[in-house]
Amino acid sequence: VLLVLSVLELSWSLSDDEKKIILDEHNKYRSQVSPPAMAMMKMSWDKELEALAQSYAKKCIWDHNKERGRRGENLFAMAPTLELEFAVEDWNGEEKFYNLTTSTCVPGQMCGHYTQVVWSSTHQIGCGAHFCEKIDGIETENMHLLVCNYYPP
Repeated sequence: VLLVLSVLELSWSLSDDEKKIILDEHNKYRSQVSPPAMAMMKMSWDKELEALAQSYAKKCIWDHNKERGRRGENLFAMAPTLELEFAVEDWNGEEKFYNLTTSTCVPGQMCGHYTQVVWSSTHQIGCGAHFCEKIDGIETENMHLLVCNYYPP
C-alpha cells in the first residue's frame, strides 16, 4: 500500500476542478481592477503552460524557472494543504503596493505577483502543483508548491 501511495503522490497534478478554481479566481480579480483596463482579456487555461509549470513544481525550488522563456510566473508554497483561492488572493493582495499612476511598485515592496494576475494583455495561464518534502530555499518542510505560468507576461 505504501508503494502505491508513493507512486500516486509523485504523479499528482491539479484536477479539472482545481484548474477551474485558479482560472475563476484570476478572472474574478481581473474583473475588479479599478479603474477597469481598456482591453482586459479573459484568462483561459493553456496545457503547454500547465506542463511547464508542473515540470518545474516537481523540482521543489523556491526561485523562478530561468528556462521559462517569455512567460510570466508566480510561485506559492503552503502547508499542510494547498488552498488555491488563498494563493491567488495572496498574489492579488499586492495591489496595495502598486502605483497605478506610475505603473510601478511602492519602493521596497513587491507587486509583481499582482501585476501578473491582472496584466490586461495576459490571456493564458497554466499551473502545476507538487507536494515537496523539502523546497530548496524554504526552511519549512512538507509543503505544497504551486507554480503558475502566464502568457504573454
